[in-house]
Amino acid sequence: MKYFYIFFMLSLIFANQIYKEIRIDNPNHEIIHTLHDNGLHIDHAHFSDGEYLIFVISEQELEIINSLNINYQIMIDNVEEFYQSRLTGNYTREFGLGSMGGYYTFDELVQNLDDLYNEYPQFVKEKISIGTTLEGRDIWAIKLSDNPNIDEDETEILYTGLHHAREPMSYMNLFYYMHWLCENYGIEEEATEILNTRELWFIPAINPDGLVFNEEIAPNGGGMQRKNRRLTCPSEPHGIDLNRNYSFQWGLDDEGSTGDGCGETYRGSSSFSEPETQAVRDFVESHDFPIAFNYHSYSNLLIYPFGYSYDNDVPEEDLITFIEYGQEMVQYNGYELGTGPELLYPVNGEACDWM
Repeated sequence: MKYFYIFFMLSLIFANQIYKEIRIDNPNHEIIHTLHDNGLHIDHAHFSDGEYLIFVISEQELEIINSLNINYQIMIDNVEEFYQSRLTGNYTREFGLGSMGGYYTFDELVQNLDDLYNEYPQFVKEKISIGTTLEGRDIWAIKLSDNPNIDEDETEILYTGLHHAREPMSYMNLFYYMHWLCENYGIEEEATEILNTRELWFIPAINPDGLVFNEEIAPNGGGMQRKNRRLTCPSEPHGIDLNRNYSFQWGLDDEGSTGDGCGETYRGSSSFSEPETQAVRDFVESHDFPIAFNYHSYSNLLIYPFGYSYDNDVPEEDLITFIEYGQEMVQYNGYELGTGPELLYPVNGEACDWM
């Protein structure tokens, strides 16, 4: 027990890395390629071609940028502290706040799935486990429909959250939507039509282990653990980027993911090497989802497939559909619409492309 305690404390010490948000002005794809070539895999950045590139980076990675003589300015000196400063109890949501700076902890997430079922059993099927994580936690799914306990001949839609552990906003968005549907059935025509004609499946947290780790190192919110908790590095950040672990174009190159176990976009030893992505794979293959939404946070983007190459070889008919649907979806929030390479950079082994 003594040795476990020492290891646990050391893990927390090494986990407490300082992350900064930096801005590079007048970027181009050459600079992005240089960053990738030197092991810096940018993810969920704010990017305006030729104007600026804003992204989060650890102090350790910042030393690499310094060695490359790339000019930048620090926008936020400590991202974790910045997030914590913005989290407050001085606001409300219809479904209430969580204790992690307003966000749900994993236990609160599970409890709120049960509460949703107990409050709206006419629309909500009791949660089911689709598998367990590396550390043995359940990955929960829940179904919403007008007859949730009957498998009707209706279109199935999938919504997922928290591939990346430091994005709790992704599952809070899903809870907001689930509550909106149930509360507005019979009131709002759109909510009524959706529940009457669809079977909606939600997997709010694909990465519970990373979430719980963030609760431990930053109980008030702002924890920066991104990956799952497989031991992959001599020090933090441990883990595998679950959104680089799917089989489609897995490991295609080292630009869309990395083979470095210490990297934030480490893809793992093989596709579907992780129990979390295996659980999603098996669940998806047991259903017929013509549409799937995988929620992330940080950037104001709506990204459609394919993301592994600058030359998008998605079938033309599908591309037209993606753009048509996407333009309707971003017309009010002003999010940018496009593929990953068009808006940011290539990714491979990614969930949307595989789905």
